[in-house]
Amino acid sequence: MEDNSELRRASSSSMHEQLAVRLRALIAQLPADSRMPTEKDLVDRYGVSRTTVRRALGALVDEGLLVRRQGAGTFVAPQRVVHPLDRLRPFVSIFSSVGKQPEGRILRFEWAENPPQLAALGLSEGLLVRRLYTIDGAPQAVADIAVPGPFGTRISRSQIEEHPIYQVLQDLGLTLSYGRITLVSQGAAGDLAQHLGVETGHPLLVLSRTTFDEDDRVVEHATYHLLPDRFELRLTVDAAELESVSYSFSRPGPELVMKPGIGEKG
Repeated sequence: MEDNSELRRASSSSMHEQLAVRLRALIAQLPADSRMPTEKDLVDRYGVSRTTVRRALGALVDEGLLVRRQGAGTFVAPQRVVHPLDRLRPFVSIFSSVGKQPEGRILRFEWAENPPQLAALGLSEGLLVRRLYTIDGAPQAVADIAVPGPFGTRISRSQIEEHPIYQVLQDLGLTLSYGRITLVSQGAAGDLAQHLGVETGHPLLVLSRTTFDEDDRVVEHATYHLLPDRFELRLTVDAAELESVSYSFSRPGPELVMKPGIGEKG
């Protein structure tokens, strides 16, 4: 049962630390994605200042127990979707780890000349697709997909609306052979932030994947913009062929003590 009594100002713990303890107990009783009480409600309930409430909530956001959503409030963090990186798989399939079936809304479907994501691979034109993934109406990720010209011309909007890109490519008779994946952190910008319901600059996990067929042709390049509190990227590695490593770290030199010069105060 939640303890709604006022916090003790004479305690050895700070007020926001005491409040964070109470809120952790509250969070443990709530389902994922539940909306937390407002700052005003918490001020009234625990008899503390708004600054104390904000510090406690901020600490719990940093711990990953809560998430803030622009214009909506603070919520209990959702269960994370596990994305294994051990092999190629349709992105939509990873949501089975949380027992959910996401919706995929097409935000963009157009042909482009020299799009940057294909030009970087030495390709001149292709089909560009942007898809927004949501669960129960809550944004999860945005995918920007580019399919090179020879294959993109054979894809219809209805195919993209109904099926994952890997299924569409396989239906064209392509054999997906291997892929290259990179992962970086990047701030959300422009309409991307709007689609994901976050503020501009909000940190995102950005996973880029280039897929090749059995003839070493690029058949797809996809960039997935992921909300960090919603996803866990997981890779199992084998140490069977781990090379023997011999290395010695250099020792730091003696500590340098700076003394104030003439006319300076220490």
